[in-house]
Amino acid sequence: MAKILAILLIFLAFYALWKVMIKIRINRAFQKHQAVYCNMVQGPISQKCPRPVEEVIEEVAAYEQQLFDDVADIFMQDAPTVQHKDDGPMLQEQVLRKMPAKTQTRIADTDLGEWTIYWTFYEQSLEYYVSQYGIFITHVDREGRETQQRLSLPS
Repeated sequence: MAKILAILLIFLAFYALWKVMIKIRINRAFQKHQAVYCNMVQGPISQKCPRPVEEVIEEVAAYEQQLFDDVADIFMQDAPTVQHKDDGPMLQEQVLRKMPAKTQTRIADTDLGEWTIYWTFYEQSLEYYVSQYGIFITHVDREGRETQQRLSLPS
C-alpha cells in the first residue's frame, strides 16, 4: 500500500511540474507574439504623420481660443439679464452651443439666492453671476486679461 501511495505522489509531483512548465512556455510565447504585434501597429503610424502632431494641436487650440473669446465678447455686448435660476440652464445651453467643443460649464447655487454660470476653456473663463446687488459678468481671455461688467437688475 505504501508503494502505491509513493508512486501516486511521484506521479502527482511530475504532473504539477509539467503544468507549471506548460504555463511558463505559453506565457513566453504570448509575450513574444504581443511584442511583434505592438511593433506592427506602431510602425506605420509614425510614417504617416508628415507634420508633428504638436503643431496641429496648437493650431486648433489657437482657433478655439479665439472662438471662445469672440463668443464671450458678444455675450458681454448683448448682456442678457436673466435673473431667475430656472432660466439659467437655457442661457447656459445657448452660450455653450456657440463655444468650442471642449468647453466645460456648470451652474452653481450660492447663499442668499445667488447663482452663477461658469464656462471654462483651458485658461479662459466666462462667468455670469446673479446676486441681489446686480448681475456681474467676468471674462478672462486667452492672454490672461480680465474684463468685468456690472448690470443693474431690472425693476
